[in-house]
Amino acid sequence: MATLHRLRRASFRRGAPRQSGGMHSSTSAPSPGPAGLSIAELSAARLDGELYPLAEQYCPVDLPPFPSARAAVLLALRPEHAFAERLSAAWLHGAVEDPPALGQFALPTGVGARPRRSSRLALRQVAISPGELQLLGGCPVTSAARTLVDLLLDDALGDAEALSAASALGARAGLSPAAARSALRRRPPLPNRALAERRLDLLGA
Repeated sequence: MATLHRLRRASFRRGAPRQSGGMHSSTSAPSPGPAGLSIAELSAARLDGELYPLAEQYCPVDLPPFPSARAAVLLALRPEHAFAERLSAAWLHGAVEDPPALGQFALPTGVGARPRRSSRLALRQVAISPGELQLLGGCPVTSAARTLVDLLLDDALGDAEALSAASALGARAGLSPAAARSALRRRPPLPNRALAERRLDLLGA
């Protein structure tokens, strides 16, 4: 347990909520990081059952995955000016247990950076309004309503995965299928709108 005690002292700090233009913040909780511990010590603590892996970092077994703990993982990947979206956003909102294999981020249309894909993240540009963004644990992320619609529009996801994540997110955020359909119809013409409408039918909207 000495390693766990050192990890808490070295790496887990309570951060204050931050505000940014057009975004609102959620309450922060301790965030993970291996400061002060070697890879060997972290691996040993994991094998001893003191830590569990959270993407590329570790958390004590008695620390629930608060948004700020998940946000710390995404912030380590996040390109400048980008925000978490789709499955990464759903993970940060607590709707799915595991993050996607690639961090999913987007830039607002007009920002002078190019979409790219690497071994760690996928980055694209999308049209988005300030009201569709918020801060969770200090990480810019699409709102629950925007995230839910994005999941339904995502043709890279099978129906089962998209519906499972969208249903869980709707339940956590208090968004009904009917509210999701309204949010979809407020969006400008989009590819895959018919796919999203069909998935909403399956959700019972």
